[in-house]
Amino acid sequence: MIRRYIISLALVGLLFIITGCGGGGGAEGGSEEAPAEATITINPSSLSYAGGDDTTVVAEFVQQFNIVVKDPAGIPLRNVDLTIFYPFAVPGSNVVQFYDGDPNQGAPAQDSPMTVTTDENGSYTLFITFLANGGLEYSADVQVSSGAVYGSSTFEVTATTE
Repeated sequence: MIRRYIISLALVGLLFIITGCGGGGGAEGGSEEAPAEATITINPSSLSYAGGDDTTVVAEFVQQFNIVVKDPAGIPLRNVDLTIFYPFAVPGSNVVQFYDGDPNQGAPAQDSPMTVTTDENGSYTLFITFLANGGLEYSADVQVSSGAVYGSSTFEVTATTE
């Protein structure tokens, strides 16, 4: 009887040890915030599009931003939750629109802020569509955060003055 009790107690303890173990960085399917020492890099780091003046027709364009999260040793971090924000990408406005994938291949539009997760290479590719020409001008930072870690890329559309 005591022997059965000790074996049961050992099995319960082993169960707690096994369930307490987990993969770092969400490597086994879960996701988590980036550690405070990580870096978020966005490529391009800035982008300026010179559109036409107010006599040109407003047109829609597609741009992509590659976002990479790395630890202090430069190793990409997979399965990291990211929040992406751009002030002109607001629901109901088509000035700037986020996409989870290539909009030219039918990817769904997403509202800003948008929450995504890095892939096995510590990266996420953000696609946006934006309006330019017709004298439109706007400028702000594409902001990406995960926990206390932050990265940004300036994105602006300017009008020509001819």
